[in-house]
Amino acid sequence: MKILNYILLSSFLLLATAVPAAAQEKRDTSTEESPLKFKGLMLSTDIFGYLYSFIEDGTSGEIALEANLGDRFFPVVEAGYGGVDFTDENFGIHYKTNAPFFRAGLNYNFSYVKGKAQRPNYVYGAARFACSKMDYDISSPPLHDPVWGGELPFSRNDVNGFASWLELGVGVNVKIWKNFRMGWCVRYKARINVVNSANSNVGYIPGFGRNRHTCFGATYSLIYELPFK
Repeated sequence: MKILNYILLSSFLLLATAVPAAAQEKRDTSTEESPLKFKGLMLSTDIFGYLYSFIEDGTSGEIALEANLGDRFFPVVEAGYGGVDFTDENFGIHYKTNAPFFRAGLNYNFSYVKGKAQRPNYVYGAARFACSKMDYDISSPPLHDPVWGGELPFSRNDVNGFASWLELGVGVNVKIWKNFRMGWCVRYKARINVVNSANSNVGYIPGFGRNRHTCFGATYSLIYELPFK
């Protein structure tokens, strides 16, 4: 009988200590940080685009808004305005356009370490879907008519065009002072689709560059972390 009482008392004591421990464990689990916890926003502008005209025909400016989800995932939207005004030296074709472009995608922090405090500087991978709808003017020297002879002028204004493309890249984001950061990103761009007119082809795509299947691009951004949580 004493043994039975001892067993019952021991079981009761174990149960009494296990319930609070389980409740505490449940509370600790519930307070764990979500991997997608919102941690703020970053606003940035690309200064490399403003210097683009020194490297190739065309100018471009853009801004970006980026969300921080758990210091790991960074959804981002980018909007910009670009254009070009050039004349081909070989064929004398003049091309001019100015139009907005848009990108949406995700940055992924390659430096993320689960369960550890994250470093303020990190390397990330970038993926974007981008598009631009533009109107362009195109003209060329008079064309010679091989059948009837004579010359035919060629000039088209406000021609509609559209293009979409994908971007994949790698970059670095570095904290420089308080809420100010800076970073660069090198991107590989692959054209998805281009809508041309019946009489001419899109020559330049704002946000992409010259109309070709693939190209490389780069951004050098000044970044400001908005001061709220």
